[in-house]
Amino acid sequence: MRRIKGFAAVLGAGLGLILVTTAIASPPPHVVVYVESQGLCYDSIVTPKPLPAEGRFQLLEPDSANHCGGPALKTAFGPRDQGYLGGRWILPDGTTFLCPLLRPGYEP
Repeated sequence: MRRIKGFAAVLGAGLGLILVTTAIASPPPHVVVYVESQGLCYDSIVTPKPLPAEGRFQLLEPDSANHCGGPALKTAFGPRDQGYLGGRWILPDGTTFLCPLLRPGYEP
């Protein structure tokens, strides 16, 4: 559990840095997300502006099994699944942001 919390803190800091960097860099950074309900990996692009913590968000957390290779993230639902919120994410540390999943998904 300590290891996951530490990774979540690093992930949160890294995504925060990505969000700030994206505001001044082009193109936006690439992120890979593993969707557990589908067993697929999805590419994604982090948008430059964080979202206010209002409305519904879907949990995005570290993928300790690295299903998609390298450091990746995971979530329960993806495109076409009930429960997918279009890329409105919340990290375990409470950070909220928009990062839509790009189709098609691909096998790990």
